[in-house]
Amino acid sequence: MTRIALLLACSLLLPLTQDRDELHERGFDSISELDLSADLTLLAGPRAEGRDSPSAGQSLAAEHIAQRLAAAGYSGAGPEGSFLLPFTRRLPAPVPERCRLSADGPDGPTELTYGEDFVPVWHAEGQATGEAVLLGFGIDSSRETYDDVTGDLDGVVAVIVSGEPRHRRKFDGPELSPDANLYTKLATLKQAGVAGVLLVRRPPALPEPASSSRRRRNAQAEPTPPEPAPLGFRHTWARWIDEPGEFEAPVVGLPVLEITPAAALAVTGLDVLAPLDDVDRKAKAPKPVFSGRTVSLAAASELRDVTLFNVAGTLTGSDQTLADEYVVIGAHYDHLGVDVRGRVGFGADDNASGTSALMEVAQALAQAGPRRSILACAFAAEEDGLLGSDALAGAPPVPAQQLVAMINMDMLGYGDAGEVAVIGVPENPAFEKLLKRAKKLKHTKVKKIITGQGQEVFKRSDHYNFHRRGVPSLFFFEGLPVGSNPHYHTWHDTLDTIDIDKIARTARLVFNTAWLLAEDDERPPPPRNAR
Repeated sequence: MTRIALLLACSLLLPLTQDRDELHERGFDSISELDLSADLTLLAGPRAEGRDSPSAGQSLAAEHIAQRLAAAGYSGAGPEGSFLLPFTRRLPAPVPERCRLSADGPDGPTELTYGEDFVPVWHAEGQATGEAVLLGFGIDSSRETYDDVTGDLDGVVAVIVSGEPRHRRKFDGPELSPDANLYTKLATLKQAGVAGVLLVRRPPALPEPASSSRRRRNAQAEPTPPEPAPLGFRHTWARWIDEPGEFEAPVVGLPVLEITPAAALAVTGLDVLAPLDDVDRKAKAPKPVFSGRTVSLAAASELRDVTLFNVAGTLTGSDQTLADEYVVIGAHYDHLGVDVRGRVGFGADDNASGTSALMEVAQALAQAGPRRSILACAFAAEEDGLLGSDALAGAPPVPAQQLVAMINMDMLGYGDAGEVAVIGVPENPAFEKLLKRAKKLKHTKVKKIITGQGQEVFKRSDHYNFHRRGVPSLFFFEGLPVGSNPHYHTWHDTLDTIDIDKIARTARLVFNTAWLLAEDDERPPPPRNAR
């Protein structure tokens, strides 16, 4: 090629390169700490209630992720264009046709609605009819010299409230003590002779009041009550890493329904929650209140195949020659849910952080328009053995051979903001150079990328199900050593413990990495030791 021809070719390519750089910058600059904060607040807030697989809170999270992907321009990757990809898991589940709740009131019988007004409780099956009696929290605690379960209760239907008195010192103060254990309460009530139990789910507590100066700054006179989670059957109970035991649901031998406060008012004619403020202040058990109304209930649950949902969407690549190939970006959106005391594993770091980053990276890629297509996935049931990613990687919504690479984001919000661990480089040596290019592509404020370490967790997150099927995969993680976050798999993994700036830095590095994978002419080589 002559020198003139070479110069001409370079001059033609330069505008194309500049265009791609501008597109990359547009996507990069769209990643926002404000968006991350809003997503984190929803995913790790009271309404999502720990995002157990499955749960009503997880359904809210799935709906939000689907809406975010759709707004960014993704198409649903599921059946008939849905963003929800179903799979099943064997779990305890309600038997709706064998569940009922009714009461005889002054205006005649009242029938309540399954799923809206009440749901059963696992291992608490049967039928009962009796007078509804309000028994506070249903606690008998010699440790706290507190007893809700007094008087002649033979054959009654006990109406109790979840949790325990919210006293500043008693009942372990701000923590939920062992006295709040639902199954301990039910054993106590059975011993007292009750025929059945209606459990009223108490709404979350008000936030601590801000100082007067802070209220003035925020133009807010009083704290806003958190919106309660929707009523839903508890398929499983949360297990904590630092607290063995107290997780199982023993067979109760009593029919138990969990009901809303509105349903409690309908069946008893009484405001069950109204006396609790006084009980919270004094930690003194209220006297039983006999409603004078007869309640009939039936509860049934059994092991069934329960449907769960991954959330996934596709973004079509801008280059027709590469658009049939996909870069996968993913994060698990589930967590542990609620334990038998009512403590919520909010899962702010694990993995609302990664899920929020997933949504930001997905919309940034949509803004930029990479050459290859993108498959964005939020996986359910990671905490139960990587079940959601196994279902999706085993039957992907696009041809498996067209999956070029997979990037997984799991726990991004705790530790040194300038450090990120990327696991999977020993299996994919070519990614060492890729990560260096990603770090230089545009400044992310990530100063240190740790590679070649953390292999002990390589098989413990969702990328592994892609790796073992031959897809080159990387796992972005907050830092090493593994386990440095003291809140991991505890009910203290809350929004106030994580660093949004750190999540944003990692999201920008992930975006750079995904952009390069989606732009490079050549696919990365297959991983080592994939089978």
